[in-house]
Amino acid sequence: MLALLLIGATAGAASVGTVTDLNGSLLAREANGALKVLALNSPFEQGDTLATRHAAYARVALLDGSAATLGPDTELRIEKYVFHAASPAENVAVLVLTTGRVRIAAGPLGKLGIHSFTLATPLAAIDIHGATLIAQYVAEDRSALTGQNLRWPMRPAVAVATDGYTSSAVFRHVSMHSLNLEAPLLLAQNAGNAGPTGIPPGLYVQVLDGAINLSNGGGSQNFSAGQFGFTPSFQQPPVILPTNPGIQFTPPPSFSTTTGSQTGAGSGTKPGDVDCVVR
Repeated sequence: MLALLLIGATAGAASVGTVTDLNGSLLAREANGALKVLALNSPFEQGDTLATRHAAYARVALLDGSAATLGPDTELRIEKYVFHAASPAENVAVLVLTTGRVRIAAGPLGKLGIHSFTLATPLAAIDIHGATLIAQYVAEDRSALTGQNLRWPMRPAVAVATDGYTSSAVFRHVSMHSLNLEAPLLLAQNAGNAGPTGIPPGLYVQVLDGAINLSNGGGSQNFSAGQFGFTPSFQQPPVILPTNPGIQFTPPPSFSTTTGSQTGAGSGTKPGDVDCVVR
């Protein structure tokens, strides 16, 4: 009953996508803080933060057919989403991954040009273009940082302008004075201080198809299909890794309509039945 009430409370809002596959719990937190319990075929809106819990996977479809699959303990905010087939110049998507891992398969919207489809994270902005990728953000274990000097200033990092309207995704920059995060990095496995996922803190990407660009305060790096990337901090440029650093992404087999590898499962796209436009 509570779930029905929470969903019904926002039934009149304009949706930007629907839940197409679900294994476990999926919540949506609105911009005003209200919570919704999502189920299969549930809609969600611009400004919602989608959140999975332990061992849960969820796949959602956006208006243009783009698909995002959330792994366990993941939060993905729909910062800005506009799609109108008749006005492609206005179309743009900005998603924000604040924790966890997500697989994104960009639809037609991602092929419109630079910054038409952006995934923002605390450590870098990912210009997805029309690619398919897995992104995993491993936060620093705060329990291991007791007594350290931490600062969390907010800074704008990505701006997408469309006909005079600018949407800024915000990065959270962490400054840890007593940690040697500025040392040269060759392999993510050598970064040390493994987080709760078993791999060192930082942002990891794997490109399954197409090409992407990562940029942050340290620089910019392109990645193409088959490549892995990593950056441990906002101030250190992304680097190409020679092998999989430990990215694990294994949605239930039912999520996939095509054969995929362990890190590339869930590659099918099933657009939801939504026909409204958010501006």
